[in-house]
Amino acid sequence: MNLLIVDDEYLVVEEVVTVTDWELLGITEIYSATNAVSAVRILNEKKIDIMICDIEMPQTDGLELSKKAKENFPDLEIVMLTSHAEFNYVRNALRYGCYDYLLKPVMEDDIIKVMKNLVTKIERERHQAQLQEEGIVWNQLKPVWKEKYWEEMLRGLRDDPNRECEEYEEKQWKEEQDRRLIPILFYQYANDKTEEDIKQTRKKVKEDLGTVAGDFLLPVLSQKEFAGLVFISDEWLSSGTERNGIILKDAILQQFKTERLYEKIGICIGEVCTGREVQSMVDKLRQFAWNNVCSRRQILDIINMPKNSEAIGMPDMTLWKAYLDNGKTVELQDIIRKWLWGKDNEAKLNRRALQMLQYDLEQLFYSTLQENGIQAHQFLYDRENGCNRVTAIGSLEEMDAWIEETMGAVSRIMQDVSNLSGIREQTIYYIQTHLDEELNRIKVASALYLNPDYLDRRFKKEMGCSVNRYILREQVNMAKGLLLNPKISVCEIASRCGYENMSNFSAMFKREVGISPNEYRKNGGMERPDL
Repeated sequence: MNLLIVDDEYLVVEEVVTVTDWELLGITEIYSATNAVSAVRILNEKKIDIMICDIEMPQTDGLELSKKAKENFPDLEIVMLTSHAEFNYVRNALRYGCYDYLLKPVMEDDIIKVMKNLVTKIERERHQAQLQEEGIVWNQLKPVWKEKYWEEMLRGLRDDPNRECEEYEEKQWKEEQDRRLIPILFYQYANDKTEEDIKQTRKKVKEDLGTVAGDFLLPVLSQKEFAGLVFISDEWLSSGTERNGIILKDAILQQFKTERLYEKIGICIGEVCTGREVQSMVDKLRQFAWNNVCSRRQILDIINMPKNSEAIGMPDMTLWKAYLDNGKTVELQDIIRKWLWGKDNEAKLNRRALQMLQYDLEQLFYSTLQENGIQAHQFLYDRENGCNRVTAIGSLEEMDAWIEETMGAVSRIMQDVSNLSGIREQTIYYIQTHLDEELNRIKVASALYLNPDYLDRRFKKEMGCSVNRYILREQVNMAKGLLLNPKISVCEIASRCGYENMSNFSAMFKREVGISPNEYRKNGGMERPDL
């Protein structure tokens, strides 16, 4: 702290400065002034905490200086220095806001007693002011901090909830650990909504929870998930935690059902737990929701979660391939649907069971397609379709849609393969519409999901030439027609025929026609007589 000593007698100032060890009293800097003008200048230039001021000074006396100093520096503490002990002096000094007074000559015991008490008073007030300021800031940041803290905790970013942290944060976290709450998981249905829709739904959740719960947070878990932590207030706890936790949970469920919130977003609600238990409970909710494939567009309650993972028998696929080979895909879909939606599997099916079904079906498709000369891996995984095989195992509806779409595509391509003219027409059409690209039989076969050798055999049987030979013939015919137009450069013609390299195009043309492209143009489309 900084001290200012004001007295018109220089020797008195020296006496006060040397009377004791000021550093032991908490005073680190001492300034002095012999008149009010100098004192005011120092007060304006330095941060003075305590001023010891003589009452009787020429011109402006100590009382007047103290009065003005307190007006301009309210936190300044003043101790009056006087050679009089009359009550009027003391009364006036205290009236102007002075802390105490000292009598001349100043004794060390007196100054130690007064200054110790004064320094303690200043430190206590400053500490209280700091606490108050931090408290205000804390109260302002508390909601944001809490949500962020729970977000980090639930996402596993805080390994130790008891780790050393800031004083206020540590205190608040310990309080949070002891609170009772109801955890809820909100998650996006697969392929249902965009990120913006999730943000809008989160606002709707906030509104709905606000009607039945006073204290809750909505920490974000991922791009497609967020949690709801509904704290059970003291009012709810007054007549029993568990009983009133159930009542509050029922009120939340009823609100969500009334607003049909489950149609917008997946909801999975847990049991009443403490802050220490909530991370484990939310993990269970996430696993429960992730593994649930039967109950869509409804609220899931963890109390209905199967206690033991019951083994699910896979369907008998003995006759499935015969159905597929004979084109009876509609009948096969009906058989699979009965297994998916049958009462025997009601509420038992999970992601693992759907994944096993998908693997078995893909193996069946692969075998059938390969037998018919179709590149099964390309057809199953590379083609564009409306159903995502990865998310298909997320629900019965999505699996049903994936089976219908994939099986329909398998049926159509097998019909095309069984028809010789169908393969021929598709091959010719693809070549003619892609002549400006670098073409060969492998690329054409890949586009048609066929084995290149199989395509060549079928095409040659129908057309009398290989796919590569047909491509070359079409390129030459296109080039001949374009060369008759003098406005089109040979370089551009090469590009239109699928050749990036001009030399390769010229070499191909001369090999097939007998003359170069430029000679063909000069001859007006006439080839060499001997050809």
